[in-house]
Amino acid sequence: MKPLFFFLLIGFLACKHDVDCETMEDETTGIITAVLSDRVAYDQKIGDLGRFGLRISTAEEFQRVFDHCCAGRLETIDFSKNDVLGLSTVNRGCKSTYQLDVQRDDATKRVIYTVTERYCRRCSPSDGRGNYVVIPKVPEGYEVKFVRKN
Repeated sequence: MKPLFFFLLIGFLACKHDVDCETMEDETTGIITAVLSDRVAYDQKIGDLGRFGLRISTAEEFQRVFDHCCAGRLETIDFSKNDVLGLSTVNRGCKSTYQLDVQRDDATKRVIYTVTERYCRRCSPSDGRGNYVVIPKVPEGYEVKFVRKN
């Protein structure tokens, strides 16, 4: 009887934890001005273009990167004032949400884009996300660093 009670208790706690997770939402912090609709930049020969991080600085690059998708309905972005950053992730959890954070560090001349997956519990990997965000133009001479956490 005790083992049965133990398993029922674990099942109840797991369900309660899932309910709490339903209230989580994606979050953006730092200098992000917009989040682009969820998409993945993909090239037949190369694969996922955002796997190691991707910076897009011109309208031509933006069009080329997303040439295969979006049926010609790309967002209008002023690339004289903005850049687009992307860092692909693979959803590794159940009911995952993401924290997208871009910080500018003037002391080290870096822009750091961190994508953190928050999940209730680990699940089989599925559904990639591009995590594309619009930020103010990266200053000349600055390095862009990409960090993925899960």
